[in-house]
Amino acid sequence: MDRRRGMSSVLTTVLMCAVVISIGVSVWGFASSAATVMRTDYFDEVMESVYKIKERFRIENIAVNMTAAPSIQVWVLNYGEYEVNITRIKVSGGGNESYYYPPYNNASSNGVVLSPGEFRRFNVPQDTVVFWKGINIAVRVESSRENRAYENIQIP
Repeated sequence: MDRRRGMSSVLTTVLMCAVVISIGVSVWGFASSAATVMRTDYFDEVMESVYKIKERFRIENIAVNMTAAPSIQVWVLNYGEYEVNITRIKVSGGGNESYYYPPYNNASSNGVVLSPGEFRRFNVPQDTVVFWKGINIAVRVESSRENRAYENIQIP
């Protein structure tokens, strides 16, 4: 008597279905987790763009001190609904420029945060821009979201 038998077609079909379903579940799980990560990253990027668009600040006033230790005082107003992190102030004039990184003039500092409606004065020491009567001074204030406010003055 021959004891060898082939697998029945029903058993073969069930095994193939089980393999296909397990591969499908694996692919679906991977795609679902990847889509969740991408959706979260996309949402974070969109919200950062919204904050960047809605960030509002301006230079209200500039005063120049022409003493032995020259400096410029810059008043900045946050008139938006989000906090503004002031990270750099650039002063240009007479072919020279200097950068100030508040609060400690350190390029690695995190800057100064202005709450909505807050008005703050920055004292920007100058060592490279030389002041004289009639010179045009350009001031640029930058935020951590890479927004900028510009103002020009002429020393009378």
